[in-house]
Amino acid sequence: MRKNRKMILGNYDPSKKRSKKFFIPLFIVFILLLGSFYQVYGIYAHANQYGRVGKLFDINESMMHLYTSGSSDTPLVFTSNIGTSTPYAQLYPLFSKLSEETTIAVYDKPGYGWSELTKAPRDITTIVSEIHTLLHHANYSFPAIFIAHSMGSLEILRYAQLYPEDVAGIILIDGASPEFCSKFNNIMIIESFLMNGLRNTGLLRLLSGTETIQKTLNPNDTLPSELKTLNSGITLEKFWNRNMIEEKLRVQSNAKTILEQGSLGSIPLRIITSRANPYGTWQTTQAAMLKLSSDSLQTYIEGSVDFIEDQDMGTILNVIDELRASLQEED
Repeated sequence: MRKNRKMILGNYDPSKKRSKKFFIPLFIVFILLLGSFYQVYGIYAHANQYGRVGKLFDINESMMHLYTSGSSDTPLVFTSNIGTSTPYAQLYPLFSKLSEETTIAVYDKPGYGWSELTKAPRDITTIVSEIHTLLHHANYSFPAIFIAHSMGSLEILRYAQLYPEDVAGIILIDGASPEFCSKFNNIMIIESFLMNGLRNTGLLRLLSGTETIQKTLNPNDTLPSELKTLNSGITLEKFWNRNMIEEKLRVQSNAKTILEQGSLGSIPLRIITSRANPYGTWQTTQAAMLKLSSDSLQTYIEGSVDFIEDQDMGTILNVIDELRASLQEED
């Protein structure tokens, strides 16, 4: 006869399996909290390292930053692309060549550069009202030539519609047209939300020493080393924050607001178009912008898709000089 044998189950304990299920999410939460603390610590630890180059002004309960330099009868105002964390650093290669001979201004919208975040909506009219208030609080000289890169074109075109007396002329450096933006495919907003998450959890800061992240933080490798450090520091603090993301989400509606009002009248408009821009409708919508003003001209460059490249600097400076000269002749 066979003897009854008991099955040996070893040391299996169901409670241990349950504890493992709880351990993994708790560990993830712990890492995220630790990363968030690391991000906050990094911001405060480096707060004094990136000293302001301009002044802060209280605009609608939010401190906005404005950098000005030089002196002349034809002032220039510079604006950067949506999502450019440090306009001063990214626009430096261009305005630094002009600041010795003319008055220049570079502003930081709320959430950008040295400006604070704001609770105000990021519709184009509110944004432009803030810029207008900032420039006038600073007693900046007008009328001025407004120079915008990429999607910064929207706020400059809207500014000219609302405050034409301030605008002597407009120069768009591969500036997105309202027609293009009104049909803009915002699928890349996913990347913006991803970068927002990586920044808030400290992972972006943790990986900032890698080559890939450095290229994200500093797409323009020709910047001086001190400006790269400045740009990296501010980008790690503000990259794709809620103000930038809301502004990007409103690109289509903001563009339609501009299209609804339409013409800029006779305000001089100079359109500098990149042949390298990969968007299929870019070239046709650039040409369509010529109809916005009765005084419009178009010039072509080879680069300047992500930033203002050195190879295009001569052409861009010529366009600026020609517009300044024509305005001085009118005076």
